[in-house]
Amino acid sequence: MNRRELLMSTAALYVARLNAAESLAGSGEIPAISRTGAHITLPANAVKKFRLSLKGALLDSSAPAYETARHVWNGSFDRHPALIARCSNTSDIQKSVEFARTHDLLVAVRGGGHSLPGYSVCEGGLMIDLQPMQSVQVDAAQRTVHAQPGTLLGGLDRATEKFKLAVPAGTVSHTGIAGLTLGGGIGRLSRAHGLSVDNLLSADVVTADGKLLHASANENPELFWAIRGGGGNFGVVSVFEYRAHALGERVMGGDLVYPFEMARDVLSYLTEHVAEFPPDLWVDPILETGMNGDRQLVVTLCHCGELTQAERDIAPLRAAFKARTDDVAPRTFVDLQSAFDPKSPPGRAYYMTGGVGMAPPQKLIDHVLGRMQQPGSEMGKFNFTLYGGGVVSEVAPEATAYFYREATHNFVVRGSWDDKQFAEQRMAWARATWAGVAPFTKGFYSNLAPQAKAPPGAAFGGNFARLQSLKKQYDPTNLFHMNQNIEPAA
Repeated sequence: MNRRELLMSTAALYVARLNAAESLAGSGEIPAISRTGAHITLPANAVKKFRLSLKGALLDSSAPAYETARHVWNGSFDRHPALIARCSNTSDIQKSVEFARTHDLLVAVRGGGHSLPGYSVCEGGLMIDLQPMQSVQVDAAQRTVHAQPGTLLGGLDRATEKFKLAVPAGTVSHTGIAGLTLGGGIGRLSRAHGLSVDNLLSADVVTADGKLLHASANENPELFWAIRGGGGNFGVVSVFEYRAHALGERVMGGDLVYPFEMARDVLSYLTEHVAEFPPDLWVDPILETGMNGDRQLVVTLCHCGELTQAERDIAPLRAAFKARTDDVAPRTFVDLQSAFDPKSPPGRAYYMTGGVGMAPPQKLIDHVLGRMQQPGSEMGKFNFTLYGGGVVSEVAPEATAYFYREATHNFVVRGSWDDKQFAEQRMAWARATWAGVAPFTKGFYSNLAPQAKAPPGAAFGGNFARLQSLKKQYDPTNLFHMNQNIEPAA
């Protein structure tokens, strides 16, 4: 049994033990789960000392704020950490890491809490909660941004928009910048300005030994290389420094919505012409089925260049197929960045699996179109996101830990439900859909990691061996393994 399976098998036992631990709670001792899945007890004096050392709050299950703090975006995860450290500063992070290491605790690190596979929360361990740390400082003259790890994309975008600047990031405003950046950072500006990791200038990192290291091209360059795509494997970032880019008061963006009957032709057209799209144009074709079974194709666009040129670049698609709805128009980038929010609400349950590949062949398109018409597709989506080309592909695969530079598309299937009675059917639909997509992929983007089991290193391609060596250097006991994990080299 591997570590992840062991931790899952102990979850139910831990909850039962937590519910039966009134005598321990009364004495201040707390039942917990170790890094390796063993049941342990945290001494009352150690917990008290830890609590008093923090500027932020330390929550256990008796705290009024605990119930809210333990929940994450993906409602399919209902886990109960033994302790939640609500970090207010870098020192709190260091003390939390030191406490976890000293007691060999299972650790989860929560930035925005948007981790699709639920890595942001653990059962019976320590959640290092970075949400209180949301300061953003913009240096307009230097076009740099310093942001704390609890910052959400909406906060980052609002801070930079005041100066007609933007940092390339994700596509949903309530996503956290930390996990997004460490995994790569794909979004509406990627083709024009690169991934988030391509615009990361430096970071302050608390490593597994509790030390604070500054990582940049000049200081700890190997660590800097590793965190740009290696996820949370190498430590907890307390400050991100980004390069920002000039952006007009308005960008051209919105949705072209087509009836499902037109989806095959529109998707085929996009595949045929994908190489012609300019770097300023981001295209995300999404097949979706509503709660009532209605199906449609939504082609979401963002053009971050000059508005007149944007009209010219989008015109061929508009001319080729008349959309049922067309709300593509000049709008603020902040408004556009929140457009996906209503369809991805916190608390809803999601099952997602994704992978990267080249332009989809007709066989793949037909498979997905067929699956969208099957039972279980209600509230389901399939993305053919175009993120490759442009600046992303100009960076060598070995330049950062993010490897899949040549891939042009990110394919993602998503099942979702608000009522638990639909959980098994929706997950089964997503798994069956993905079974026909997987042969056309070459790996996956770690921030959209498959909730199904994936081969070791599939998120990191040819960079995996180097990452394993660095993992051994910075986290030899694999303290940080609630992530798309890189086990230390033997």
